[in-house]
Amino acid sequence: MTGHTLVQDPEADDQLVRMLRKIGDGDTKSGQLDSAALARRLGWTAARTAAALGAAKGSLLIWGIRVGGTPGPCFEELELTVQGRRLLAAADS
Repeated sequence: MTGHTLVQDPEADDQLVRMLRKIGDGDTKSGQLDSAALARRLGWTAARTAAALGAAKGSLLIWGIRVGGTPGPCFEELELTVQGRRLLAAADS
């Protein structure tokens, strides 16, 4: 993995895992998940979602096509990467 562990900040880690699960759920459903849809599913503000997605993308936990939008970064076609799936598996164990 890219350095993210599930022990530094339990609350932040819980939120990250929650976000990754929603993205993973979107992977299995028909239709594409984007930043706005993810924010609605999580009940988060656009700014909070953008910050969390930016951090997850920087840690190589997610993949998505970056598109314009405010607040940025905004993404379309969100998916978990192998590292994101591994982090979820570690959180489940």
